[in-house]
Amino acid sequence: MDEDVLAEAAAEARAFGAGPAAAVDELVRGLLGQLADWQQSIGELGCALTTATEGRPLPGWSTDAGRTEDIGGRQARTTLLEAVTRHHHARLLACSPPSSSSTMRWSS
Repeated sequence: MDEDVLAEAAAEARAFGAGPAAAVDELVRGLLGQLADWQQSIGELGCALTTATEGRPLPGWSTDAGRTEDIGGRQARTTLLEAVTRHHHARLLACSPPSSSSTMRWSS
């Protein structure tokens, strides 16, 4: 997933006389919903496996598989959010490349 997919959704909406921002919003909301379902399914699977083992430790393969799925879901969400940022703010990002010598300071 990258910003090109979002740009295609916007272009298609324009071609059909619909609002491009609304089309991108609908696509992103749908994808975020699918990612939330993915995370929920991973959690439910973990609970089911834990229940099935009745207090015994989970087999190593199941913990590794669960961890891999969890990481995959989080990476997919990050990728989507980065694509949204690039889609909406590409001009800003292109105008101000990060400097290797710059540091951000946060004050509290």
